Formats: sequence, C-alpha cells, structure tokens
Amino acid sequence: IVGSFLFRCLQAKPIRIQLELAANGVTRFGIPKSEIGALSLPVPPLPDQRLIADYLDRETARIDAMIAAKERLLELLAEKRRALITRAVTRGLNPDVPMRDSGIPWLGEIPAHWEIKRLKHIGQAIIGLTFDPANTVTDGSGVLVLRASNVKDQRIVLDDNLYVSMKIPDELKTREGDILICSRSGSRALIGKNALIDNTSAGLTFGAFMTVFRSRYNRFLSYVFNSPLFDYQAGSFSTSTINQLTIETLNGMEVPLPPRWEQEEIVRYISDEAAKFDKVHTATEYTISLLKERRAALIAAAVTGQIDVGGAS
Repeated sequence: IVGSFLFRCLQAKPIRIQLELAANGVTRFGIPKSEIGALSLPVPPLPDQRLIADYLDRETARIDAMIAAKERLLELLAEKRRALITRAVTRGLNPDVPMRDSGIPWLGEIPAHWEIKRLKHIGQAIIGLTFDPANTVTDGSGVLVLRASNVKDQRIVLDDNLYVSMKIPDELKTREGDILICSRSGSRALIGKNALIDNTSAGLTFGAFMTVFRSRYNRFLSYVFNSPLFDYQAGSFSTSTINQLTIETLNGMEVPLPPRWEQEEIVRYISDEAAKFDKVHTATEYTISLLKERRAALIAAAVTGQIDVGGAS
C-alpha cells in the first residue's frame, strides 16, 4: 500500500471511525495494537492509489488555501474591530474635540473634558468563590459556578458548567452589568479574558480564579477592558511561578472616563459597528465550516472509490 494513500484513508471518517470505536479508557483513551492491525481498508491497485493520493494532494491544497484566506479575514476583522473600540474609548467620536495630554505616556492625548480615573475609585473588584470539591454536584442542581471556560469571545457561554450546593454570599452572586474577568490561570493567554454579565448569566456565582468588577460605568468599561489599554496595564500580572491579575493590579489600573452621556453615545456607536463586524465574522466562520466539510467529504469519497479522480478504477 502507498503511504500517501494510507494517510488519506486514515483521514476519511468512514474508515477512521473503526479506530474511534476501538478506543478504550476512562480519563485517557488508547487504541490497542491489535485493533490497528484489524483495520479494514479499501486497497485499489498501486497505480490507482498514487492517482488518488496525488488528486487529493492537489484538491485539498486548494481547499486549504481558501480556508487559510478566510481565517486571515477573521484575523483582519478582529484587528479592525479592536482598533475601532480603542479609538472610540480613547478619543471619543468627535474628531474636532479639543485634546489634552493625559499625563500617561502609553495613552497620549484624550479629549480635554475627559477624566483619568483609577478603577478602585469608580468600582469594586471582587474575588470569586472558594469551595470544596465535596460541594460540587453533577445533577445540574445547585448554583452554576462561572469559570474561564464560560468566557468566550467576550461573551458568557453556558456549555461547560460546574455546579455547587452551598450557601452563596450575596456579594458573590453575579449581577447584570458585572464584568467577569479570568484573573488566575496556568495559561498566560487566558489572563484578562472577560465578558459582561447579562440577564441570562445574572444570579450565578464565579470561581476563585475569577474576579468580578462591579461599577455603574461597566457598559463603557467593558469595551475598555477589551482594548490595548487593559492589556498594557495587565502586563504586570506575570510572575515566575504563576499568572494572575491581582486585585491590587486591577484596582490600580487607570482608564479614560468621559461624562456619562458621552459614555452612552460611545457604547451605542461601538455596539452598532461591532454588530456589522460580527455579522461578517459569523458568515466567514460558516464558510470555513462548509469548506472543512467539503474537504472531509472529498477525501472519504476519493479513497472509497465514489468519485473518478482521472483514471483510477
């Protein structure tokens, strides 16, 4: 059998499923050597195997190039979205407004009528719930504990849930408008990941590796927290032993703060513009998923002889 043809066979779902069904284990899965040896494969003549492998190399390369282009588009959309947010929360919406030096080198100029505030002066940072593993329940009862896995793309997602059965202090119950922040993790990339609590995620609690920032300015601050202003100041969290964003670091962060009426204008503007980016993002992700499905179907069809690849019998 030609190695490149075998490689494509093992990518084909109808064939690979034999190994998936043979995998055993509880916390770590493995495939017994005997099951690999018992794998059933379609075996056309060697020249046909080479034709099929060459055909799939060409066709999957084309699909992979299209996927790569779409993934690059997603990166560019994310960059443009972030740039739009950053400009709005540091410069406002009026290009003709008088500016002044903020006094902060990495921030530069801000509108003259804006203030610079430390977070500790405009809100409260709260460390999450500490609980014993014995308090966890698996039947969906109890109170849902929000963790880093529940924060995705600046949104709360409730598809990887942990519940505890215990009394939760009122302060540690999420409220609509809270900003939930991943403040401690083994992965540096997760530190600072955050999302605004909405009505579907209010009334829950959050784990000890998470922090809630509670403020009446949070609709505006949620965009600041997803801009380079937050990343720049959060850079001081890393230590040689652990990655964490401490309450002290969070409270000491400085943010530009427009008047309340202007905050609302900026929030509406960013929300409207971000929705346009999100629409393109969703459509692009859907296209990528279709291309990946097409790639998988093409491989399965070619190695099982369901399509003519140019001379293979």
